[in-house]
Amino acid sequence: MANLLSLIKLRRHTVDEKQKMLAELYRQVEMIEENKNILIERLRTEREVLDQNGTLEMYAYFGRFSQNIHRSLERMNVEKQKLELRIQIAQEDVREAFANMKRIEIVQSEREKADKKEAEDKETREMDDLGIEAFRRKEEEV
Repeated sequence: MANLLSLIKLRRHTVDEKQKMLAELYRQVEMIEENKNILIERLRTEREVLDQNGTLEMYAYFGRFSQNIHRSLERMNVEKQKLELRIQIAQEDVREAFANMKRIEIVQSEREKADKKEAEDKETREMDDLGIEAFRRKEEEV
């Protein structure tokens, strides 16, 4: 029976690479969330400054500023939704790769058990043969 250890190693590497890609997608979502929070905080801060001592001109600029922030937030939300879809696909891909690796590991384990049992059976047969031979010699001497 063929040894599957190199195939297991390859599959394990594949699983690791897919997990790294998934982690990168999660990192990108976190970055989007951080950027969204920064923009929201900036909008809140600017609004506080405007409320404390705003002029008509400042309100006009704030309106455009606020629209730009909201557009940026919307773009970030769209990008986040795309990433979440990619994450779902990547998660399924990781699960599938892991399942494939596990199947091969189980086959290898079963093969190793069968090889070990075969070796034990062979050893038992050899010991039986030695015992029978020793018994036969002893009987011949008597």
